[in-house]
Order: sequence, then structure tokens, then C-alpha cells
Amino acid sequence: MVSVAVFATSTIGSAQGKVDWTPLLKDALEQAKAQNRIVFVSMGAVGEARSEQIRKAAFSQSGLVKQTQFSFNVPAWSVPVHAKRKLPAFGKASQLDHHENLVECMDRWLAPNLEDAIALPQHLWIDGDGKLLLSCPWELSAEEFSWCFQEAFRLAEIKDAAPAIDGAHPPRRLLLGEVFELPADDTLGRGLMESELEEMIKRLNKRFLAWSDAGDVGRITFSDFDEAVEFVEQQIGFWEIGGSRAGPIINGSLGIIGNLSTSRFLELLKKYAARPNATTRGQVAVAIEQIGHPDGAALAKNGLKKESDDAVRAEWVRALGACGRNDKTTGRSLIKLAQKDKDARVRLNAILALGHVLPDPGARSFLLDLAELGGGEEQLAAVLALGLGRDRGSVDLLTKLSKDDPGDVLKTHVELVLRVLNGANLYELEVLFKNLDGSSFDRKRLFFRGKAAN
Repeated sequence: MVSVAVFATSTIGSAQGKVDWTPLLKDALEQAKAQNRIVFVSMGAVGEARSEQIRKAAFSQSGLVKQTQFSFNVPAWSVPVHAKRKLPAFGKASQLDHHENLVECMDRWLAPNLEDAIALPQHLWIDGDGKLLLSCPWELSAEEFSWCFQEAFRLAEIKDAAPAIDGAHPPRRLLLGEVFELPADDTLGRGLMESELEEMIKRLNKRFLAWSDAGDVGRITFSDFDEAVEFVEQQIGFWEIGGSRAGPIINGSLGIIGNLSTSRFLELLKKYAARPNATTRGQVAVAIEQIGHPDGAALAKNGLKKESDDAVRAEWVRALGACGRNDKTTGRSLIKLAQKDKDARVRLNAILALGHVLPDPGARSFLLDLAELGGGEEQLAAVLALGLGRDRGSVDLLTKLSKDDPGDVLKTHVELVLRVLNGANLYELEVLFKNLDGSSFDRKRLFFRGKAAN
């Protein structure tokens, strides 16, 4: 909980040290308004694995550092009671500065739950008038950070900012104009510290776990440590002993991994990718898609190659697109599937998967042509894929398409995608995706909402 923390923040590495940090948020807002800039607020928990990963990796990218020169950057990091790390330095900000910054964020933009907890790590982009532009909790790569800066500059109408870095793309769990509110009973809002994880595992290992332990298992699944992976794998193994009756529990656990876990859990998913049960294999594919990490690309390719069930193949092509954005062959493979696969559902999902690899030139050209000249469900899929990839360059084409009397169904798809491209959240497209893709699986991480479902 925030109330038991001491606040600080940090930079790691020489490039990260070049970021100019403004100690107080109120000063940053004043300067941003005066100079037509935005304010960027970085929040995290020292010693928590996801927060530490962001500290170590994201701000070491020189192109990203250049983008931060067009914003006023404010730290508000916490040191939870269980953290074993010393407070790292982050510019000239004092512990009191960080505390004051976080309190102001909680008062103005964040949504503390009944336990006064917020999601950590979390990052906010705010304009000079104090309007929240976008937020993203829990994880961001340098490429995702860069896209967020670029989008914030666009929304704030800042024309002279540094360009995005190569490979910049939207993050999962992106929220435009809103923040995430934790479930009412979440007292942490973050992954467990290593000592907290050890204590919880020790306690849970003393008995057989039931549904009443789902909250604790979920917290472990959310924690980015090898010990967490080992514990969850062990529990799924115990449940497998129960036979077919345990199938829903196992599949549900794999779904939770997709919604909550980092790429550290990919090795666990790999062990279930070839299970005899088609539902299990499909759930694994969706989990890999939601994690969307390059390390999952080989697993997705192998799953697709070996899969005989067309319904599950459709899930694997989505996973391939999500994990293969850094591989230039992925777009070509998906286009081939979209054009030539024998199964209509696989073809449609291959088109949707191309949205994951945007702005790949080949994928973009294919989707634009299909959106403009195609027909039926394939045209609808192309329009949705452009929305999934937030392809701003397609706005003119889609605007023209919406005015050409396209028919009610296509018009609905085009207009909602245009809303997303102009700054709405991706969850506005969730129902359209579900109506088209034939999948029975939820993708809560992809269509991330500001409030957790009950």
C-alpha cells in the first residue's frame, strides 16, 4: 500500500542519467504550460521486479532520451517495507519530493481503491493544462515508451518533438484519457517482492490449494521471479492428477498467466502447448499472444506448424503476429495464410494478426488494399487490424470509406476504428473482434480496461 512507503526514484546507466528530471510535479506543470510541453510521471516500487526492469532497460535507449527532452519528467517511486534495496538517486529529487509528487498524482489523476492502493509501476503523460493524455501500468519496453511519448506529443499538438525510435509500437494495457483502478481487495497493486514471494509460497505449500486461494495464486502468477514460475507449474501438476475434472482449473490458470504474467512464464506455457486437449492448446496460444514477447515467436511458429485443429490454428496465428513483430518474415507468413489457407477462420485471424506487426510495410500495404477494395468479413478484419495496430496513416482512407455509403456493418467497424485511431481505447473494438474472430477466449490484456471486471 502507498501509505507504508518512502518515496524515491532512480536512473540506471549513462544514457538514463542524461534524462533531465524535475524534482517537483507542480513545477513541471507550470513549465510545461509555459513552454508548450508535456509532463511525464514515472512511478514504480524499488525492488519489485517489473519496476526494476523498467529502470534498467527502458531509459538506456538514446532515441528515447531525446524524446524526453521535449517533456518535463517527474519521479514518484516508492520503497515498500519488504524492499531490500537502498534508495537509488534520481536527479536532485528528495524523498519528500517523490512523496509529494505521488500524493498529487493520487489526488488529481490516479484512482486508488478502497485499500488506498494503486498500480505500480505506472507511467502517466499529462499536458500543460493538467489533462491526463495516457497511462500505462506494470510494464513498458523502450519501444512502447517511445510510442507513448509520440502519441502524447500528438494529442498535445506538439509539432517539434523528437521522432519515435525504430520499432516503436503501442503497449498492452494502454489507456488513453484514463487510469486503471485496482480491484477493491488488492492491497499491493504490484508484484510481490522476493521476500514476500518466499513467505507466501512457504505458507501455501503446507496444504492443498482450493478456490479460496485463487487470490494468492494470482499474486504469485503476477510476480516476475523464477520461483513464481516453479510454484505455479507445481500447482498445475497437482491439479492434473485430478484427471479430466481438473481441466477447467488448468485452462483457467493458463488464461491467468496470459492476462497477468511476464515472458518469464513462456517456458511453462511451452510444456502445455502440445497437450491432447484442443481447448488447452488454444488457451496456451492466446496466453502467448497476450504476453506478446519476441521470446514467444519460436513457440508460436512451432505450435502453428504442429497444430491439426483449425480452430486452434486460428489462435496460433494471432500468437505468431503478436510475438513476431521483430521478425521481417512474420508479415509475409501471415499474408500467405490470409490469402491461401484452406480454413476461413484461419484466414480471418491471419488478417487480424497483421495488426500486431504494424507498421511493417508489407503488412500495412496488404491491409490498406484489403480495407479499401476487399469485401465481406475479410474487409472487416483488415479494418480492425488497422485499429489494432493504431495505424494513424490509414485515417484518410478510412474516412473516405465511411463516406462512400459502405453499408451499416462496415460503417460501424470503420467509425469505431477511426475513434481508436483518433485517441479512443482499444477495448471499444473488443465486441467487433469477438463477433468476427470465432474465438471463445478472452483477451483482457489486449483489450485492457480502466477497471477490473468483478
